[in-house]
Amino acid sequence: MNLLSIDGISKTLGDSPLFSGLSLGIDEGEGIGLVGKNGAGKSTLLKVISGELEADSGTLARKRGLRISVLPQRPVFEKGAVLRDFLKGASFPQVDAYYALLEEAAKNPGGRDHDRLLHEVEAAGNLDLEHRFLSYCTELGLPGPDSLLDSYSGGMLKKAAIARCLAPRSDLVLLDEPTNHLDVETIEWLEARLLAGGFAFILVTHDRWFLDAVCSSILEVDSGKVWRHPGNYSAFLEGKAERLANMEKADSRRLARLKIELEWLGRGARARAGKSRRRKERIRDMAGAGLERAASMDGFQTNESRLGRRVLELKGVAKAYGDKGLFRDFSYEFTRGDRIGIVGPNGCGKTSLLDVIDGRKDIDSGTILRGDTLRVSYFDQGSTSLRQDASVLESVQEKAEVLRLKDGTTLSAELLLERFLFPRTMQSLRVSRLSGGERRRLELVRLLAESPNFLLLDEPTNDLDIETIELLEDFLEAFQGCVAVVSHDRAFLDRVAAFLLVFDGKGGLKEYPGSYSEWREDQAAEAEEARLAAELELKALRDARANQGSGTGASASGAGKKLSWAERKEFDGLLDEIDALESERRDLEAHFSTSAGGPELEARARRYAELAALIEARTRRWEDLAERA
Repeated sequence: MNLLSIDGISKTLGDSPLFSGLSLGIDEGEGIGLVGKNGAGKSTLLKVISGELEADSGTLARKRGLRISVLPQRPVFEKGAVLRDFLKGASFPQVDAYYALLEEAAKNPGGRDHDRLLHEVEAAGNLDLEHRFLSYCTELGLPGPDSLLDSYSGGMLKKAAIARCLAPRSDLVLLDEPTNHLDVETIEWLEARLLAGGFAFILVTHDRWFLDAVCSSILEVDSGKVWRHPGNYSAFLEGKAERLANMEKADSRRLARLKIELEWLGRGARARAGKSRRRKERIRDMAGAGLERAASMDGFQTNESRLGRRVLELKGVAKAYGDKGLFRDFSYEFTRGDRIGIVGPNGCGKTSLLDVIDGRKDIDSGTILRGDTLRVSYFDQGSTSLRQDASVLESVQEKAEVLRLKDGTTLSAELLLERFLFPRTMQSLRVSRLSGGERRRLELVRLLAESPNFLLLDEPTNDLDIETIELLEDFLEAFQGCVAVVSHDRAFLDRVAAFLLVFDGKGGLKEYPGSYSEWREDQAAEAEEARLAAELELKALRDARANQGSGTGASASGAGKKLSWAERKEFDGLLDEIDALESERRDLEAHFSTSAGGPELEARARRYAELAALIEARTRRWEDLAERA
């Protein structure tokens, strides 16, 4: 069933047209990812869909009684509010109606309308709204319902906002940058909720792994137009590549035609007589219709300061806050070309480790040895060094007017900005007019203009669009200094980090020689081994208790009996049967990453649970028969 239909809508903010002629339909259970450059209008489009903003033209038709929940990019709350009160500040129609009905029912307890009012709340599916909200908060590891929101970190507040967004049983959920400030465990929790929820959703995110896992179609806002691609993010990339290839062909034909027209224009005045004015206009239109080329980092290597034999060495360092130890007795020697990813749960000390490396924070014990030529630049989460009254160009020129490249050539501040998606038309804009993502990108350009030889990056992909993230990845690939990056962006970590420092959240910090994906695979394998070991231990305990209870030992239970012919045949085929069941389970797990919810997903989820039980039962049977084989 169609939830919402958009027909030919347009929107302009200030003097910037964001999109025009947009038509779109959203169906039940559909999962849509919204991508595009910073400032392209993604958040604005969400606000138009939610009703917070009106479109300048066109029509938007919503299903009668459509219930919408919104996760804003930056949740707000009243000073002094506690977690329990946070739900009341949601300003969703269904939440407002819930509290209004409860208040009305409380004024008239036992009255004639009391049962009717409660029935209305129950019919809306929100009789247990507060319970669901607090239950989600518990699952997300938040403190109790009376904890002050003022004391929450950015990640904790984002978790509370996600719980508030999902608690109402909405038909359509709009999420603006839902993965910012979240650790991987919470992102995976959210993935599971979106896949199993059965509701439609539209999300704006730079997290390519997340888009791949949960979306059934991708909308790209580009140059005032919106392109729709069926499938997840990987399918979108294939479709976009094909679309751009077709556009390249069309552009080649345009250039060939333009060449012919220019030859005509270069002839004498007599040859151009007659229809020359109209033909000149057509030439001018053709010349201005060129295909916009994506920015590239090809050949772009800054002339970073030379690193000596010693870069930076941590020897037995420790850091704690009060009774909480973040890391202790940790030693590591950075060498030229290191690409270090730092991972772990929120609050475990990842940012504190970067602060220690940068010298912003002192260590409690240990030693830090720094090379004489070390030049560190730190892209932190709270960069606020931009002057609001400065222009984009002035902001970079404060750091360097000319950047020297590795090959000896130079790059002006203007050209550096163009590399990072700030065209000349934007470079005179004041910082105060930029979007949050554009400011974050400008901070990154300023940092690179310093020509550092050691980069510290703390959640660098937050608020950046995917195109900028890919440019940063390309830059880091060619960067010859050291990089230490804290990130929950799994695709980004896989691209830039070849070695991990892993926080366990209990004061432990270990090294892992490999990529993020390899580490996750090892973690999953270790968890599976631990599960099987626990099952075997539990089985042994049960067998021991059963034998003690019967007082007859293993022979009485039949463990000493030889296998019958039928049992031998069963035993010989059990491992193949278990392998087939495991293979089916892996196929289902692969489907989960591309499924968009609905009945198909529910059926697969039921089969997945059945397979788990079957595999466990067949494994137990194989173990029983193996003891007698």
